[in-house]
Amino acid sequence: MRRTRAEQREHNRRALLASTRHLLTTRGTSVPVDTIAEAADLTTGAVYSIFGSKRDLFLAVVEESVAEYAEGVARLGTAGATLPGLVEAYARWVAAGVTDDFPEEARLEVLMVLLCLEDPFFRDECLRLQRAQRDALAELLTGRPVTDGPAARPVGRAEATLIASSLLAVTAGFLLRGIPDGHRDLDAMVRACSALTALATP
Repeated sequence: MRRTRAEQREHNRRALLASTRHLLTTRGTSVPVDTIAEAADLTTGAVYSIFGSKRDLFLAVVEESVAEYAEGVARLGTAGATLPGLVEAYARWVAAGVTDDFPEEARLEVLMVLLCLEDPFFRDECLRLQRAQRDALAELLTGRPVTDGPAARPVGRAEATLIASSLLAVTAGFLLRGIPDGHRDLDAMVRACSALTALATP
């Protein structure tokens, strides 16, 4: 069945995102636009037509990762009735993401940080996306009872935001620093994340 114009454009968009993600992690940010287009079996005109610029294409790759993260966080909504239960479930979900594909994800993360250092516009956009990532997690934590029992108070939004920021920092640190030893300390990461629930005083 022949694709509609909108379907073809979305197909091309997905193909370009996939080729960009792969080439960024294998060749770095200096990869030419024509190489990205060729890997997607498209023309350079398609890149500029769909994304506008190489920088916007790179940013779209980051946006896609953030969207995938938000979907994963949303699926944790039923995990752990209390704050400690949910935080542990979150940390274990992050740990489960350390698969054979993780080195590619880590390279992409480092490249994006380098782009933030070089390009103020890219830095501002990544900051916006990082805040969206934090807010998605904070939304999940807000309202959770701090402890078990009928008298337990719910986590406030400010506390949830602080805990979410801390969780993102701790997990990112463990994941990147764990690369040399094959992530042998993922259990320690889970324990460290669980300790952050103390930021919400009972």
